Amino acid sequence: MEYKDKEFDLANTKKYAEKKWEIDKAMEEFTAPFVEGKGLSVLDACSGVGQIAYFLAQRSPESKFLGVDHAPFYTEEAQKLYSGQKNLSFETYDIYKLSEKYPKAFDITISHKTITWQPYYADIMKTMFAVTKKHIFISSLFYDEDIDFEINIREYKKEGAKDGFNSRYNVYSLPRFKDFVMSLGAKNIEAQNFEIGIDVPKPPPGQVGTYTVKTENGKRLQISGAILMLWKFIRIDLV
Repeated sequence: MEYKDKEFDLANTKKYAEKKWEIDKAMEEFTAPFVEGKGLSVLDACSGVGQIAYFLAQRSPESKFLGVDHAPFYTEEAQKLYSGQKNLSFETYDIYKLSEKYPKAFDITISHKTITWQPYYADIMKTMFAVTKKHIFISSLFYDEDIDFEINIREYKKEGAKDGFNSRYNVYSLPRFKDFVMSLGAKNIEAQNFEIGIDVPKPPPGQVGTYTVKTENGKRLQISGAILMLWKFIRIDLV
């Protein structure tokens, strides 16, 4: 597979390894109570440069963590960044084929900021159910009403946009998502809004990227381009 914006995407993603960003801190705290002090097998599905797996691997040295991403340049970078963390490894593999290699192999699966960028959530969620025994943790953009939004993005300054849309920011109906995962056999699902506590400046012109606008009640709206970033953390219990 050819990655037309490899350098840009890698540079943009590496910033999450340079410091803990607010959404990563919140995802870590949302997941940690189910990982700390337990000797578990944990999958980070679509791990990017692996920062979430690394943060949790530090908090649960008894557990084994595997980060899997389809892009080899992410996996290679993660291996370099976190080579000293002995209970953490990374692998390049097609996330949609993981169930063939790792059927029910993981106690916990984490997928952070991933399914929003997929064509839809059904296939990737089926895969996560097939490889997971206890809990699935995800973060994505969700809407509280009975509507899905399919949003395609074309950033004309990027090489990948020359032939058409190069990315997406899908926002999914939370009620419909809940119904779907319950139909797959989930026992319980919990959702939590991500409320950011700091100001974030706008990205450079011509790029999408989250920035904040403070409201009259002191809260902050998270916006990227023309899109309101309605982040939620989801825990799906399989037992």
